Amino acid sequence: MEFKRKIFFALLLFAGSVAYGQSDLFLTQQWFSRINMNPAATGNSNHVDVFLLSRQQWIGLANAPRTNVLNAHSYFNNIQSGLGMSLIYDKLGVSHQTVNAMLSYAFYIDLTDEIYLSLGMSGGLYNNNWDPRKNTFSDENDPQTLVEKSSHTAPDIHAGMELNGYGFTLGASITHLLNASPENSFTGIPGREMYAYARFRTAINQDIDIAPCVMFRNGNHSNFFDFNLTGYYQKKYWAGLSFRPQKSFSLMLGGEYGMFRVGYAYDRSVGATLSLSANTHEVMLSVRFKKPQQGRKTTRFLD
Repeated sequence: MEFKRKIFFALLLFAGSVAYGQSDLFLTQQWFSRINMNPAATGNSNHVDVFLLSRQQWIGLANAPRTNVLNAHSYFNNIQSGLGMSLIYDKLGVSHQTVNAMLSYAFYIDLTDEIYLSLGMSGGLYNNNWDPRKNTFSDENDPQTLVEKSSHTAPDIHAGMELNGYGFTLGASITHLLNASPENSFTGIPGREMYAYARFRTAINQDIDIAPCVMFRNGNHSNFFDFNLTGYYQKKYWAGLSFRPQKSFSLMLGGEYGMFRVGYAYDRSVGATLSLSANTHEVMLSVRFKKPQQGRKTTRFLD
């Protein structure tokens, strides 16, 4: 029994060390506030937008991963720029947590009355905390099961661009610019990740709009795709489907109620990951605090 316990502990330590080189999390409802992955989206509204999201993975498993995201941003016409902040907390198990706190800035260039380009950067800190003493099977009298707490804090920088107009959005970004190699596991931040996405929204009739979207991500020498189709009713309620090949499919529902926007997403794993994670739930709350209109036309709440 003692031998099995030590083997289990060793495997957990190995899993924890691998987690230091983890990838950014792919959020199902990321589109509604994406400044944490692309600072160029900072200020895509004249108003003050506050976005809260909680993601619970692997429902039914003890100490399953949990992610909480807080974004807030707005556009300021007098400086032709957007300013914002993003805070992400990841609980990756009993003894591993990460925190990413960033301030973001985007400069807007009006190409025409309806098309604008935004260039953004964000900077902040990334903290990676690994404390095996939180595991209940650690034995203070057994030095083989005691590993010292490890905490790494490092500067972090993201950069990106977006082109918006006539219902379309094209974007690209790079996160964690200061850490080139995903194998450099103990720098405190993941390796660089690259994003590219395209979305087009069009009206089917007076009440119904649809918005197909494709997103590409490259990280840890791997390529990932996310295909999404969202339908809107009276520009206030939405339902959507999302598919990540060999990873998962997702269902989304939500609605806009005055200054509030609420959403829910359910992810179901497929392929090789099915045995590791079955059900994932995501709950979103967004609040828009209106400001007086200033110059540039604001995008719609659901854009």
